[in-house]
Amino acid sequence: MLFKQYYLCLDVGGTEIKVNILNKAKHPFYTGNICYHSKARQDQHSILQHFKTIITEHLQIMNENGAELLGIGIAFPGPFDYENGISLIRGIRKYDAIYQVNLKELMIQWIVTLGFKATTPIIFENDATSFATGEYYYGVANGQNKGMFITLGTGCGSTFIENNRMVKNKYGLNQDGMVFDTPFLTGTIDEYLSAKGLMEIAKANNVTNVDGYHLFVAAENGNVIVQRIFSQFGTQIAQGLRPFILSFAPDILVFGGQISHSLKWMIDSMQEELTRGGVRLPLICNSLDTSLATLTGLVQTLENDHKI
Repeated sequence: MLFKQYYLCLDVGGTEIKVNILNKAKHPFYTGNICYHSKARQDQHSILQHFKTIITEHLQIMNENGAELLGIGIAFPGPFDYENGISLIRGIRKYDAIYQVNLKELMIQWIVTLGFKATTPIIFENDATSFATGEYYYGVANGQNKGMFITLGTGCGSTFIENNRMVKNKYGLNQDGMVFDTPFLTGTIDEYLSAKGLMEIAKANNVTNVDGYHLFVAAENGNVIVQRIFSQFGTQIAQGLRPFILSFAPDILVFGGQISHSLKWMIDSMQEELTRGGVRLPLICNSLDTSLATLTGLVQTLENDHKI
């Protein structure tokens, strides 16, 4: 049965844009998220037209069936002016062409031409924060008080939640509640607890010209060298996160992102390194569906911000 009231939610990444429609009970309309190539490296017109086409397509599906749009949520990587809906990304070869473009104003124009109200709530949120919100309230961390959420991808996303509140500028976190810019080894956590860090370990083991997905497939097929690469990466993750786990003492540590699917080859070395460092081990697990958790988190934020 088609939803009578719904939220349109987008998880915008550098490679893919994942979309779903959720109702007030947080149930998705599509069995699996609808995925589109991001076109993140194209020119401004192409990127904006792509966003417009995606949003229009799904709104029209619901509009034709008389459903009511309650709000639109967009998870976007930073840097980003989330309050005003303005992209501040540049110099990282994705979405450079829409630097300082007010996406929120454009989206209001797009939905008005489709017959929706200009006052329809539209929010932008950090992708890692939305992921954490979804997992904390409706996912694997539901029922836990102190949750630590880490996404392993192009960079290292993070959000800590305690007593139903995002933690910022505390426990060693920066003013935005993130760990990515924390000095680690010869650089920052973002460089080592990410796809780049994993690839460097692979290179040190003479495995080249691969990405995280192909490493995962090789490990699944029993490649001992690749399984060792993930084990070494697990040790590196534990070393980077140990100060935060010591100070925050989470009940649960949840990993998201494509690399998190390989947690089973990382968790033993991760736990060994943390134990060696005197850390009380939290429950460590990976998300069952990173993008769905992210989209669910957007709905939660829409409801909180707009009392829908």
